[in-house]
Amino acid sequence: MELLTKQEFVLSHPAGVGRDDEVVSGDIRHIDDGRPKPLMIIAHGYKTFKDWGLFPHTGEYFAGKGYVTVVINFARNGVRTGEKQITDWEIFSRLTATSEIEDLHLVLNAVCEGALEYYGIDTEGTSRVLLGHSGGGSVAIITAAERNDVDAVIAWSPPSTFDRVKPEEKIYWRQNGELELHGDPEYGTIRIGIEPLNDIEINAVRLNVIEAVKRLRCPIFIAQGDDDQTVLPREAYKLNAATADEKSKLLELHGSGHLYGVTHPYEPASSVHLNRVLDETNDWLETVIK
Repeated sequence: MELLTKQEFVLSHPAGVGRDDEVVSGDIRHIDDGRPKPLMIIAHGYKTFKDWGLFPHTGEYFAGKGYVTVVINFARNGVRTGEKQITDWEIFSRLTATSEIEDLHLVLNAVCEGALEYYGIDTEGTSRVLLGHSGGGSVAIITAAERNDVDAVIAWSPPSTFDRVKPEEKIYWRQNGELELHGDPEYGTIRIGIEPLNDIEINAVRLNVIEAVKRLRCPIFIAQGDDDQTVLPREAYKLNAATADEKSKLLELHGSGHLYGVTHPYEPASSVHLNRVLDETNDWLETVIK
């Protein structure tokens, strides 16, 4: 039986784009049997990271199904390279959807330029899949809509919009130069700077998730819990209604919340909802990826 291998990588943004000190890190997993494999890039959501909860298990699951999985840390998610928790709240305060889209393009471009060959991995001529949870799912949708080399998008519990702050909160946010998010059970009060607000307003057209779904050149799989209090089910219905690809699918999870019952750290196979999401996602991929 072939062994699953795991390798770490770090990608720097090119000089001249204003992000010279920012890097995207991640983990590559695959079965090392010398055969060409389809690629799956896995993107986390807000306040999570590549080593959080469901993401390592998801990477292992699909690697076991024959994919090369690349589970990434977005450059501004607050996790310093080599660490496994959020500690850099200054860079987190500057996290924007646009920066995450740029990060995902960076990884895809690196693969197109042969970066995985350094690790002895062959993905040339195979399919490319983007999988994201929560905001990572919406980022995957927009990124795929801006390219013609993505063969499938998987969005688990994706928001239908990045503009999620009330008008009066935006006024306060701009006047004070920051916004405080209270009551996070793990991190307490989180302060975010003005850059995310500027991003929402300046890049409103680019960040329109509904319109991005309409422009997709590939099918999309959406999973949504009907007990999700973070991203309401109606958002998934809007996104599903916007797709024109007959191979697209919406999976509704009865009794599931935003994280499918997963906590951190995660005990593999302990979540019935995640087990179902994984299996049904894989079953769907087998019908759309050749």
